[in-house]
Amino acid sequence: MAPSTVLVTGAGGRTGQLVYKKLKERVDQYVARGLVRTEESMEKIGGADDVFVGDIRDIASIVPAIQGIDALVILTSAVPKMKPGFDPSKGGRPEFFFEDGAYPEQVDWIGQKNQIDSAKAAGVKQIVLVGSMGGTNPNHPLNSIGNANILVWKRKAEQYLADSGIPYTIIRYIYGNL
Repeated sequence: MAPSTVLVTGAGGRTGQLVYKKLKERVDQYVARGLVRTEESMEKIGGADDVFVGDIRDIASIVPAIQGIDALVILTSAVPKMKPGFDPSKGGRPEFFFEDGAYPEQVDWIGQKNQIDSAKAAGVKQIVLVGSMGGTNPNHPLNSIGNANILVWKRKAEQYLADSGIPYTIIRYIYGNL
């Protein structure tokens, strides 16, 4: 049986790098592709011809990576940044923010919806989405990070995938503890 072509989006991230590397090790089973946001991330993971640079918020930029794949592993996520000036020696809690255009609504909802829509249009046979525990609880403390409702948007993308008609697997982890 021919190896399955699998695209890992978010391949420049911590978990994405691990999944991409594991798929690359199993050449008899998989043809691995990666999607990253920047040339810098592409170089970090090897920069091979099978790594594409694209922005999940711009559907046209991810289509080339998705064409011809059998399966998609979605590991993209909005990443909060700590506000400058936090001094742990003074106690208290750090404050977080999201960069403009990189809020959970844009990355975890619109970006993941774009990936699902592109995969469906390309005839992808399976999608694996790595989500998060707590998405059904709008009062979860993680939703207050940067006042951005990160788990709410992740859950919305999970539901969109479930309703898409594409065979799928959703893996929920405890956010921040991978």
